[in-house]
Amino acid sequence: MFFSILNFREIKKVMNESEVKDYSQLMADTLREPVLILDNRYRILAVNDPFCERFDVIRENVHGELVFDLQEGCWDISALRELLESILPKKRSIQDYNMNIRSADSGELLVLVNASLLKNSGQEDSRVLLSFHAVIEQGVGERSRRFLEKNFRDILIHAPAMICMLRGPEHIFEVANERYYQLVGNRTVIGKTVREALPEVKNQGFFEILDEVYTGGKPYYGKEVPLKLDVGGGATKSSYVDFLYQPTLDAKGEVDGIYVHAVDVTEQVLAREKVRENEERLTMMIDTVPAIIWITDREGESIFLNKNWYRYTGQVKKEAAGYGWSRVVHPEDREAAVENFKIANAARQDFSATFRVLTKSGAYRWVIDKGNPKFNSKGEYEGMIGTVVDIHEEKVKEQLLKEKEHRIRSIVEEATVATAVYTGIEMKIELANEAMIELWGKDSSVRGRTLREALPELKDQPFHHLLEEVYTTGEMYWGKEERVNLEIDGRLQTGYYNFNYKPLRNEKGEIYGILNMAQDVTEIVRSREVLKESEAYFRQMADLMPEKVSNADPDGNFNYFNQNWLDYTGLKSEELRDKFWEIVHPEDRKEVRARWQHSVDRAVNFEMEIRLRNKEGRYKWHLSRAEAVKDQQGAIQKWITINTQIQKLKEEEKRKEDFLKMVSHELKTPVTSIKGYVQLLLSILNKEDSQQLPAVPLKPSLERIDHQIVRLTRLISEMLDLSRIEENKLELQKERFSLNELVNQTVQDINYTNTQHEIEVIHDHRGEVYADKDRIGQVLINFITNAIKYSPESQYIQIQVKKAGKEEVCVSVKDRGIGIAKENHKKIFKRFYRIGVESKETYAGFGIGLYLANEIIERHKGYIEIKSEIGRGSEFSFTLTKVLAPEKDDK
Repeated sequence: MFFSILNFREIKKVMNESEVKDYSQLMADTLREPVLILDNRYRILAVNDPFCERFDVIRENVHGELVFDLQEGCWDISALRELLESILPKKRSIQDYNMNIRSADSGELLVLVNASLLKNSGQEDSRVLLSFHAVIEQGVGERSRRFLEKNFRDILIHAPAMICMLRGPEHIFEVANERYYQLVGNRTVIGKTVREALPEVKNQGFFEILDEVYTGGKPYYGKEVPLKLDVGGGATKSSYVDFLYQPTLDAKGEVDGIYVHAVDVTEQVLAREKVRENEERLTMMIDTVPAIIWITDREGESIFLNKNWYRYTGQVKKEAAGYGWSRVVHPEDREAAVENFKIANAARQDFSATFRVLTKSGAYRWVIDKGNPKFNSKGEYEGMIGTVVDIHEEKVKEQLLKEKEHRIRSIVEEATVATAVYTGIEMKIELANEAMIELWGKDSSVRGRTLREALPELKDQPFHHLLEEVYTTGEMYWGKEERVNLEIDGRLQTGYYNFNYKPLRNEKGEIYGILNMAQDVTEIVRSREVLKESEAYFRQMADLMPEKVSNADPDGNFNYFNQNWLDYTGLKSEELRDKFWEIVHPEDRKEVRARWQHSVDRAVNFEMEIRLRNKEGRYKWHLSRAEAVKDQQGAIQKWITINTQIQKLKEEEKRKEDFLKMVSHELKTPVTSIKGYVQLLLSILNKEDSQQLPAVPLKPSLERIDHQIVRLTRLISEMLDLSRIEENKLELQKERFSLNELVNQTVQDINYTNTQHEIEVIHDHRGEVYADKDRIGQVLINFITNAIKYSPESQYIQIQVKKAGKEEVCVSVKDRGIGIAKENHKKIFKRFYRIGVESKETYAGFGIGLYLANEIIERHKGYIEIKSEIGRGSEFSFTLTKVLAPEKDDK
């Protein structure tokens, strides 16, 4: 380990005694191991924290004490005295001196004591540096020295100041700490001379100072010295540093290097320069403003008047000092002006007075003198500050001035921007306009009180803390839509406000208050919350709607799809946005996009029937409608679209179309047949030869005409019944009758017109019902005629009356015809549904017979059943209740 021998006499040339003492302490604090610095009388000048911790002492208690009195009994005093007395007289250093030290926490400990003379040409000013390093074993010798030297280098590297060690007359860098590397831009310096490592400082005087310190052996202390260094890319960085060039001595007492200790003081220099510039700028501004500005001390005596006063009155500074300004006030106004000012100053209140002043030209002119009390950041009164304004012309037109003042006052009082000024750390309400007082829900009595007193409800809210932060840090705070609870009309009410806290500074740059401007945005926030709730409610409602609801932006880009859309397509919302046009049927896509773009461009509603693909890959017809949502100015905010599936309606339309074709065919066939037979008979009857009449096939023709008329009548009757059912006007003429007799009568009537089929009736049960006999007969005829129609290869039909349940009777009609597939068992009871529609000649009809039959039986609170398989025939049955009705018929 090595120590520099410092020449303190030379240091005293550039530093006073206090600075030398502080520098001694600074040196001690930069070392990591226990260190003492003594004066020539062996009194303690400095001690570092490691020493205090090791030997359990308090720094403040040992300064100035004799080292021999320190921790008496913990070391060999005689050995320590002999050690120190061998240094000062002989001017040499001692390395690795073994000494036993007794420590309270470690017991007896062997330490290496190193002593270095901080050399001075006069013995009375010599200093001694003692360092202590604990060792485990005896005889550490050279190894301990190297170890301590390494530790010292580590201390230099990690010290908070910028430190380096230069060796030799060429000033070669031997050690440099991290702070020094940061100063020079992290360039490589170790092993290089100063001139090689830092060529840009060539003309800045540092090389010459280093040479002078090395050759003269005297330290050099620089204060706030400017330094310019390259930072790369042709750019330079300017800094200011306090530094010390301290020569270091070898064992022979000769200079072998220079110890450099520097501190970057750029911020302090620039800050001071900024303050000076601001003061100069402020003074210049005050002198150039078109007004007279004055400042007094707390006793009321004038301490500043800007140049405009002297130009205006012709006074010089000496004449205006104190209360000298009053000498130019008109004699009639002087006493009142001075007295009013003294009263305001004593009460620390605003001052205002109007009086006449003798101008430089020798004429008196009216002026208005206004001042305000000025407080520092601690709230302490510092005097008055004010202005003097020439109002001579205004005084002549006093009435106009009053009206103008009234107008200005009205504007301020009626201003909509709430404004307040708080002064001092206690936040005294220096200013609060009516808008701010109304916002608080208070009255004018809050002015002059602290914010905590005026608004106690803010206690548990963050605003006092925010104000204190702005006041202490000087950083402006913006509050956006922040929640504030204020006591208004006797109850705590919640509002939302945009506001700012801006620090106010005096001419010294010190913060003395805070400007607060606020805007009530409660309605905006709550409207947005309502809008969000409405949007959420809309989406929830949209998800519950059976239709497919979506939203699009003003340009027609879809950005929302409800749950039904996602369920229908099997896609996620993001996927559906990207692939929406892919789910539109290829045949519809081009026209849909064109019409949609037309609606977006023209801001007109959209309506179109389109086919959309579902998650199974099937296209379903939808009615798509879109309507634009506009703001008050008519600008489109968004589009709302609803897609309603109309697949069943389209299928129904197709069935109706087929039905109309079928009706036309069915009605045309019997009418054409009737017309043909009638024309045939008429043509025969019109012949002159009446002898041919007996040969006319009159009976067969009339029978055919009658058959076609019956068929036509039945078709028309079915159509009328269908209309009545749809309009809910089908009336039942109920009566009590035997179901068995109705079956026999119906079969007998059918056998008259159909002799080809064998119809077998089986009565397993007999029962009476209370029902519309004609309508039940209509159902029975429909079942039997269907059995005949759909049994082209079989002539056998079985009708059975049987019991069903305790109070029910069932009639079934069974054939051996083509049969019905199971998946069609429910479909055949729908309107216009016909089995085997592809073969119209064999299975003609409207497809409404079974629909009517089912409606009739259901209106009698009965039910129809079907048993059928393809190729194995069908069995249709209806079941009615047997509950007896009163003798008198009820409709």
